[in-house]
Amino acid sequence: MKRRDFIQSSGALLAAAPFMNFAAGGPSAKKMLVLGFDGMDPGIVNRLMGQGQLPNMQRLGEKGTFTMMRSTIPPQSPVAWGSFISGADPGVFGIFDFLHRDPENYTPIFSQSETLPSRLMVNLGKYRIPLKPGKVVLNREGRAFWDYMEDRGIPATLVKLPTNYPPSASGQRTLSGMGTPDILGTYGIYSLYTSDENESQSNLSPNNVYYAYIDENHVMEGQIEGPKNDLIKEGENVVVPFKVYVDDRHKTARIDIQGKEILIAEKEYSDWVEIEFSLISHLASITGMVKFYLMEMGERFRLYISPTHVSPRNPAVPISTPSGYSRELADHVGLYHTISLPADTKALSQGTFSMENYITQSLSVFGESCRLFDYELQRFSGQKEGLLFFYFSSLDQGQHMFWALNDKEHPYYHPEESRKFAYITDEMYRKFDRVLGKTLKSIDPGIPVLVMSDHGFGPFRRAVNVNTWLVKEGYLKMTTPDISEEVSILEYADWPASKAYALGLNGLYLNLQGREQEGSVSAGDRRRLLEKIKAGLEAIVDPKNGQKVISCAYISEDNFSKNFIGRAPDIILGFDRGYRISDESALGSLSREMVSDNMGWWSGDHCVDPRKVPATFIANFKIQSPVPDMQDVAPTILKYFGIATPAQMTGKALI
Repeated sequence: MKRRDFIQSSGALLAAAPFMNFAAGGPSAKKMLVLGFDGMDPGIVNRLMGQGQLPNMQRLGEKGTFTMMRSTIPPQSPVAWGSFISGADPGVFGIFDFLHRDPENYTPIFSQSETLPSRLMVNLGKYRIPLKPGKVVLNREGRAFWDYMEDRGIPATLVKLPTNYPPSASGQRTLSGMGTPDILGTYGIYSLYTSDENESQSNLSPNNVYYAYIDENHVMEGQIEGPKNDLIKEGENVVVPFKVYVDDRHKTARIDIQGKEILIAEKEYSDWVEIEFSLISHLASITGMVKFYLMEMGERFRLYISPTHVSPRNPAVPISTPSGYSRELADHVGLYHTISLPADTKALSQGTFSMENYITQSLSVFGESCRLFDYELQRFSGQKEGLLFFYFSSLDQGQHMFWALNDKEHPYYHPEESRKFAYITDEMYRKFDRVLGKTLKSIDPGIPVLVMSDHGFGPFRRAVNVNTWLVKEGYLKMTTPDISEEVSILEYADWPASKAYALGLNGLYLNLQGREQEGSVSAGDRRRLLEKIKAGLEAIVDPKNGQKVISCAYISEDNFSKNFIGRAPDIILGFDRGYRISDESALGSLSREMVSDNMGWWSGDHCVDPRKVPATFIANFKIQSPVPDMQDVAPTILKYFGIATPAQMTGKALI
């Protein structure tokens, strides 16, 4: 069945389905389970169901509902999951992209949270002691749906939910997910020690590559870089030394670090290793944790060290509510990943990992998530009432990197890699189906179960530099005639002469007077210019094949509530299937070609027109709407628990 036919037939089927109102009648104590499978594509689900490969999802849908669901504009994870949390469109909760921009200086900034340092410091010798601690602020506005449940005394547990770092204040059990940084405050900086001299000279910034010098005693010395020590006036990054004792004969190595001895074999990961980064000796320290991966021994020695995660046993930043919840989980299931997106896609993209290495790590992350889920599912099974939401990242991160394995039209398609690894995407879907099957056996059959994603997936074959297009069309003026990857609009833009610029994965901004520091577009010209740029964007064709590049340029004020629309890009770029913004354009750099082949393992994506990558909705209950929307899920959950849809929510209950 074609994707279009599947969507149309699903809509017709659901329109005729009987309406089931869970909120009417029945016992007062109610339970509901929601599984968030990030990136699960309804077209792929439909294909695998037709082949009999997803029996549990198929049974769930046949009992109730299986359909596509509208994602947000744009269909980015922090935006879509923010809509799920708020029951509203992005204008209500104020997140429009992974990256926003600071109109004072045009620089990209992280949209979901910001760190505010302490403003009250006292100098004591070489130390700077804060009288009040700094804090991390969540930029998602408004109340979360579980706050309304808490008002009624209904318990909720939400594990790894994106767009909730730091966790919003709550008495409910929540553990932050996407948006949570590593110990350096970044979203994943790994280290590699290699005896390959050529590889050791590689510039994989911001990741760290070191030459592995192994002495005559078969010992290598290294260090793990920690956070900057802001308690010292001339603060530098804290480092922790370690030693590796190499045994080539047995293909093993012993790593000694802070009194711990870790023994690992070639092609093996260590368990999590907690590390103390001392800020003031015996008085102040920060706890992080890493995994070591002994990738190769023999002719070449290669040791990978994961980004340093925040330890859930002693978190340096808030990652859960209540604060002890992250420790409780670690005490029962062991240490677990806390970073935003734990599978190291950069290590594969930069050549540190092979595809086999990446799959090994991805499956390890999935197994760790399953252990956390099993613990919470057991608790949920023993509860009399309440909600359990659990989020899995593996399908999303996997499809980003696996897409070219199955796409012969992709410029990065490698027949040999495809022959060995093309199975992995379908196998990941089957693994999630088995998670669902185990879940359904563990809970009462009368409990509502919803399996959902935030968006679907598609190919990322060609990269589009929107800033290069703006320069060529005269909307963005530069102080240099050079157009290359080395030229950034942040450094070379002639702002007083420029009318528009692009930053983020889907955002285009007008250089508006009174808003941008050097704005040139008057309020009177604003709407006319928006319409003109929209028409121009939608007329762009790929010079390689004549295909449209942008299927719809969404003017934000026409699509969002007005609460926090001041944070939004003026236009959201809805790329056609097969296209996505280039990494250079997203960060403000130009390129000679406006549209170019995507030559990397990050080969699948969803930061496109939301109509091209609908989300998935599978439930054991019927719904009213033929095609639900992300913002409808929260009102549906609340209605099931007998709570009227709050005024801030723009979504509608589906039951």
